[in-house]
Amino acid sequence: MSMKFAFIGFGEAGPQIARGLMSAGAGSVTAYDILAIDPRTRDDWVVKAASVGARPVDTAEAAVADADIVISTVTSERALDAASAAAPHLRQGQIYLDFNSCSPGKKVKAAVAVENRSAARYVDVAVMDTVPGRGHLVPMLLAGEAAQAAVEALAPFGMNLEVVGASIGQASTIKMARSVFMKGIEAILCESLVAAHRAGVHERVLASIQGTFPDLDWRALATYHMGRMALHGRRRAIEMDSVADTLRDLDLQPFTARGTGDRQMWVADLGLREVFGTDGPETLEDFLDAVARADQPKR
Repeated sequence: MSMKFAFIGFGEAGPQIARGLMSAGAGSVTAYDILAIDPRTRDDWVVKAASVGARPVDTAEAAVADADIVISTVTSERALDAASAAAPHLRQGQIYLDFNSCSPGKKVKAAVAVENRSAARYVDVAVMDTVPGRGHLVPMLLAGEAAQAAVEALAPFGMNLEVVGASIGQASTIKMARSVFMKGIEAILCESLVAAHRAGVHERVLASIQGTFPDLDWRALATYHMGRMALHGRRRAIEMDSVADTLRDLDLQPFTARGTGDRQMWVADLGLREVFGTDGPETLEDFLDAVARADQPKR
């Protein structure tokens, strides 16, 4: 029997992962998202879901009814809500994969919600790279007592999975600690280059960085990461709230995480996603010029 998948949350990452699963032989994909219950977004969302071969439904209950694997890809702040809403409708034999970028503490609470209210098994999943261009093949870390069972169930789909432990939160801790660096690099580059651009010296600053670290193409890196901030700054800023929670749980003040979140949200509030659409800026200068135009009225 072909594996059946259900997605709770089907906005950005979900459709790309679902498309890959379908191309790799999944029997079916059913999708639910809160966009389905808003008349302003429902029609576009239904078309989007259908375009990747998913069957759109109106409730979490309908989504999980026949699924073997349930995948949660909501926003990080809604991960616990999604688990709590799905739990009463889950059954024995199902595996609930929580792909959301949230703190280990929230993953533990989500696991309790699933496993105390159903016979399904919960797995903490950390997506360790960007989904666009990789889809279901993006590297993922898994943790929890059912992690190995999930790897075995997903083996036919060629996914890039690694079990890192039997305790919920182990995968997410790795993800959150990594995000201090990865999202922080974006924020540092943005702050440095926007300041230099205002002073008319960004080319000199970029050349100096290149000279210090010659093994990396810093213009290409800056262009890529500024594009990610332009398109996904708000989601990244929200993720940094989870990173900060993780650090506090480890008795470490999240100085860098807070600053990174503030800079990511600053970019998001400039509205650059509307400027560049889904493709993002083509060049670093496109990004810097757009920031200058958008920020000028606020200064």
